[in-house]
Amino acid sequence: MKTLAITLSTLVLSFVSIAAHANADFDKYDTDGDGYISLGESKANPNLMAQFKDLGADQDGQLSQSEFNDFKG
Repeated sequence: MKTLAITLSTLVLSFVSIAAHANADFDKYDTDGDGYISLGESKANPNLMAQFKDLGADQDGQLSQSEFNDFKG
């Protein structure tokens, strides 16, 4: 039982760490702090800019956090 609790705790902490890293990356590119990454902001990373249109599921010209989560950097 103790091993199961330790394993589950490790998994939860790993997922929290991954999510925090993704949020930090999003915040790094969202330089104006409006909660979206514009095409202009994406130019800071050539890979992000290249994937911008494919990531933008709703094609509104900006990436939300959830759309950015699919970014393969």
